[in-house]
Amino acid sequence: MILLRSFTYIFGDRHWRRKMAELALFLILCPLPVVGILCLCALLGYLAALVRNVSNDYPRPLPTWTHIGEDIGKGFPVLVAILVYHLPLLLALLLLSAARGSLGGSLFGGLTFVGILTGLAPLLLLYLAFAWSLLALGMTRYAETWEWDAFFQFNALLRSLQANSMLTLQWLIVTAAACLLLIALLPAALLGLLLFVPVQGYVTGTYGRRLRGAKFAYRQGRA
Repeated sequence: MILLRSFTYIFGDRHWRRKMAELALFLILCPLPVVGILCLCALLGYLAALVRNVSNDYPRPLPTWTHIGEDIGKGFPVLVAILVYHLPLLLALLLLSAARGSLGGSLFGGLTFVGILTGLAPLLLLYLAFAWSLLALGMTRYAETWEWDAFFQFNALLRSLQANSMLTLQWLIVTAAACLLLIALLPAALLGLLLFVPVQGYVTGTYGRRLRGAKFAYRQGRA
């Protein structure tokens, strides 16, 4: 139900065409130097605002593009967090690339590289799931407070991850399914890229709302 709703809720906003057209404009400008970084930050800030709106159960959660400067400022910490969380993966890919070059183009070298890649692939996927889970938790906290360190309070994030493991697993499953659908939509005039922000914003915002509900229920139980 959440997966289906994440693709359809935008049509409940009577201004959805204008908002999505503005989002498409920022996507088109992303490949440009310098300007592209600002546009990417604006998109990430818009994503964080969308997470906040969905988490607070706004009936029409798509934000308006009236405060682009604020969106850029709110999106920059998200971009930094994404880079930090994915840095181990980038380093692993660089090491794999160096190993492939050192093994040469022989049959033995190719088989050795395939063996290394086969052994590392499950670990890399596990780390990716772990990093995305912490990043999603950080995003829900950041969308509530707009504080940079929400992404880097690792002890608090790990405790929350442990306490809400089932909710996080559900978020991972829905997110993975949404990503597959978005990839399938890429050939359709890059529709998958256009829908990425509203879809992921809705899924993560719903996750944040459920985390808040679980936290409230826990406190009520203790009381």
